[in-house]
Amino acid sequence: MSRREQLKYACTVWQSKKGIALPITFLVMFVSLTLLISTTYFFAISRISSESILLKVSAAKQDMFSLENSIASVTWSPGSSQIYYFDNWEGTLMTAPDDRRLVINVTDNSFYDIAFNSTIGSIIYTLPASGAQNEDFYPKGDSRAIVNQSASTMTQLHIFRDTESQRVMISYRPLAFSSSIASNNGKPVNNIRIYIINLNSSQPFTLQGNFHIKIACINVTSTTGSYDFLYQITFLTVKSILDNVGDTVALPISSSEEGAIVNLEIVTCNVQLQRTGV
Repeated sequence: MSRREQLKYACTVWQSKKGIALPITFLVMFVSLTLLISTTYFFAISRISSESILLKVSAAKQDMFSLENSIASVTWSPGSSQIYYFDNWEGTLMTAPDDRRLVINVTDNSFYDIAFNSTIGSIIYTLPASGAQNEDFYPKGDSRAIVNQSASTMTQLHIFRDTESQRVMISYRPLAFSSSIASNNGKPVNNIRIYIINLNSSQPFTLQGNFHIKIACINVTSTTGSYDFLYQITFLTVKSILDNVGDTVALPISSSEEGAIVNLEIVTCNVQLQRTGV
């Protein structure tokens, strides 16, 4: 083969390879671009889905806060009621009338009496699963099982995580205080009053999606007792055990050398939650 023929053959081969390489290059670029777009789309959809779930979790928490406000608006007003609409946040609302056993006893160094022993119920919302950091705090109230200050709320709005999911719980702890009102045969007369909000007359139900709940104050009941101390005392201790969590408050008692009379009153507000089709 002559030199000229060799050059002609080489040019033919080079042009043939160039013609093949160009479509392959475009194919590689097309596949790479498609992969990049698909990956970007996947992460964008995942991000949007994650933010949507977090938004629903936040909204569900706010709905529970509003539900507690509705409960508070009917407490201590027998016969009053409200209808509360709960939106669909992809979680589950459950009433637990037999939840939260409360035991209250009154004691000093030589005296002990169980004043209350019953379940008081709770309301629990199981939040949709999310990648958010697990929380354990009280947006309203705190972990104490009893309070004795009028500025302290009886509400325990608790966000926590159990073994399976994150939850928001509404429940209530007792409020206690004492006052001195009179004297009887040289003995000061004191009143101890303990307030309780009881949810255990509620209907047991588990709800999902959109629904209405009727909240009603059924009644306010009062039970009384009296203690006649023959010795001088300065305070009585009220201990509250709520779901195995115990706390005490020391209530001041006016007393003389002859002793003191203490009247105890347990005031219970019975609140009922039930599903309604309104």
